[in-house]
Amino acid sequence: MQLIDIGVNLTNPCFAEKHQAVLDRAYEAGICQLVLTGTSVEGSEQALELCQQLDSNGQRLFATAGLHPHAASDWNADSSRRLRALLSEPRVRAVGECGLDFNRDFSPRPQQEKVLEEHLVLAAELQLPVFLHERDANQRLLDILRDFRDRLP
Repeated sequence: MQLIDIGVNLTNPCFAEKHQAVLDRAYEAGICQLVLTGTSVEGSEQALELCQQLDSNGQRLFATAGLHPHAASDWNADSSRRLRALLSEPRVRAVGECGLDFNRDFSPRPQQEKVLEEHLVLAAELQLPVFLHERDANQRLLDILRDFRDRLP
């Protein structure tokens, strides 16, 4: 059996001086690969950099690239350009973390929905999986995913 941790928030500042210790514990526990989660454009860039720094062979650490719904208000044309560039990197394996969070509403709901759709467009175009986040928005997320799926060729 191969264990892979797909939600690693190693870019969080609380891990700043502990990256190798966290990885060592994961490897000792039998985790073979880890996917570092990108929750902002900058965080996605940091996740990729950590993968390159901490796993020079490219066998154990991978990343996602996206904007968490809390940060949807930060989305702009530059975000799309920078995410597209990140998503072309071989070590970036999924679009996200993206989705809807109607529990905290740190970004307005219409903006969260728009940014989710932008992520879905990138994922479809680049043929990448999507790392989704959902909190208190189950039906709306399903509606957007269904509508998006139905618009695809």
